Amino acid sequence: MVTADTKEVEATSKISYKSETVTCSVFQSPGDQWLEEADTELTRIRKEQEIEEQERQKAAAEKAKREREEAEQRAAEEAAKEEEEQNQWIYEVSEADYMALLKIVEAEASGEDLTGRLLVANVVLNRVKSSKFPDTIEGVVYQRAGGKAQFSPVSTGKIERVRVSEETIEAVERALCGEDPSEGALYFVAPAHANPSNLQWFRNSLTKLFDYHGHEFYT
Repeated sequence: MVTADTKEVEATSKISYKSETVTCSVFQSPGDQWLEEADTELTRIRKEQEIEEQERQKAAAEKAKREREEAEQRAAEEAAKEEEEQNQWIYEVSEADYMALLKIVEAEASGEDLTGRLLVANVVLNRVKSSKFPDTIEGVVYQRAGGKAQFSPVSTGKIERVRVSEETIEAVERALCGEDPSEGALYFVAPAHANPSNLQWFRNSLTKLFDYHGHEFYT
């Protein structure tokens, strides 16, 4: 702030002095103002770029998530389709056929593992396919030759007293879907429990294929 004295001549011809105050503002050059504006504009641009980059990253993440979910869904659908195809029966059976197969497998192989039960089911199904036996599962299970049942549980009545287990159901389902380790076997016998004359007939009249858990399988 600067103080200056000015002379003021009055009508009295006397000279008096009056103080005046002069205010000086800070001077800002055009160059400084341009730099501030440029810095502000640069900050705005950088902020916009950050927002755009965040939006791009978000969009990319959402796209990747969507593609991953779609891929997982396709994989699940393909797996379900494959499982459905694998679980389709290749045999056409009635409800009576299905129940007869469950009961004979349970009656003949209740003490066996899954493969042992599967083999019994396979023997029945192999007979259905053979011209030597009836062409239905129920017909094979309850077949009698010369008045004698082909399966001992039918003869003793055990087949009607069994309670079918989950393991037997699984074995039968797998057999009906085509799983078959039986090598075409049409007969089986447990030597430890067989009548000696019957066992002799098996060994003299049939071709032995293999043994499994105390059972002999023949064709």
